[in-house]
Amino acid sequence: MYSYFRSRRKRRMVYFFTFIAILIIAIILYSIYVLTKFETVLTTEGYVQMKLDNIVLTLDQYVVTLKGDCTELNFFISSEQASAIEEGLSEETKFRPMTHDLLIDILDGFEIKPVMVKITTLSDNTYFAELTLKQGNHFLIADIRPSDAIAIAVRTNMPIYVNKDLVIKTC
Repeated sequence: MYSYFRSRRKRRMVYFFTFIAILIIAIILYSIYVLTKFETVLTTEGYVQMKLDNIVLTLDQYVVTLKGDCTELNFFISSEQASAIEEGLSEETKFRPMTHDLLIDILDGFEIKPVMVKITTLSDNTYFAELTLKQGNHFLIADIRPSDAIAIAVRTNMPIYVNKDLVIKTC
């Protein structure tokens, strides 16, 4: 009878250590998956970091100019979009919050941090952008208009990246 309990105890020990080994392997594999996921979400390969240089009124539209090291990107925006960006730059608090201020307040309330903006493509004379958000270890990439992305970026000091194929070389 004593040997039965001893062998039963050994089996439990083997099961326990097998479970621990499987758990450790699962944690390692999950860590590798998460690190790989972060790298692909946060990659800026093929992009140039740029900053808002100015917004200029032309005949009937505003032109946004983004500049980087020897690179430039210009595109048209409406007066409302220009106003939203300029108010973000001035850092003045208005009597009522703008939509971009409201969005940032909501993100802060849910502990979601804007990470970066990428201007990705040009199709039919329209630029497309992505806003990368982070909450804990989770990332979300949202489709966004470049003007809205810039309005949020100037309010949060978020980096702006532009696809290398879209920029004009200035040097």
